[in-house]
Amino acid sequence: MIGWLSGNIKEIDPAGTVIIEVGGVGYEVTMSLQTLCKLKLDAKAELSIHTHVREDQITLFGFGNGSERGMFRKLTSVTGIGARMALNLMSGMPADDLVCAIESADDLALARTPGIGKKTAQRLILELQGKLGAIPSSASNNVNVANHLAEVRSALGNLGYKPAQLDIALKKIEPADFETMFRAALKALA
Repeated sequence: MIGWLSGNIKEIDPAGTVIIEVGGVGYEVTMSLQTLCKLKLDAKAELSIHTHVREDQITLFGFGNGSERGMFRKLTSVTGIGARMALNLMSGMPADDLVCAIESADDLALARTPGIGKKTAQRLILELQGKLGAIPSSASNNVNVANHLAEVRSALGNLGYKPAQLDIALKKIEPADFETMFRAALKALA
């Protein structure tokens, strides 16, 4: 199994693959758009690799670091999430945001990814919540804000406000603690 490649990028396909030359051999590597955007043609690159073997094909998936590869492996461990769908999830948002969405049970953020419906997003949350390891400090703050935002949305929904009204009001408020966000949302709705 190939676990790491270091070489020069010879071709970049905007669809999500690159050819990396290592010792005179060109390896085709499929990667997320988040990783692909960081690469430059004819520049040296080091990629953590996940080798995916099927009966009719061997596919190399490349990642900027080992933690992204670990995230990919955890995503593919979820029932119904294959390698391509996991790559779509990782293409749709940075790894920190993906962790935040799962940890804060934000199924709507996950469902924005093509091919991921609400039920699949909820399955991802159910199977991975609490299993993704330590969240970086910036992501931890995002989780708290996301939790407060969800609580504010729920509280205002219970008061009878419609989802469309809530979307508009919640876009106008600044991240803070629950009480501050709730008051700001009420003012925006008034």
